[in-house]
Amino acid sequence: MNYFELFGIELSKAKQVLENNDIKYIIKETIGRKDKSLLVCPRVINIKKRNDYIELVITYFSDSL
Repeated sequence: MNYFELFGIELSKAKQVLENNDIKYIIKETIGRKDKSLLVCPRVINIKKRNDYIELVITYFSDSL
């Protein structure tokens, strides 16, 4: 599986792909200083392959992407 295809997609979809392929993962989030009430859509912004799992780094975007 090419993990880099997960860049930019919603977290729920990325989790579904990884779980369907029996791939272990962890999620780390980064939160900026913008109005958090407008930022409702978590998306994958970075992927790191570790020894036995994938690390997904996410941040929140407005739903208008």
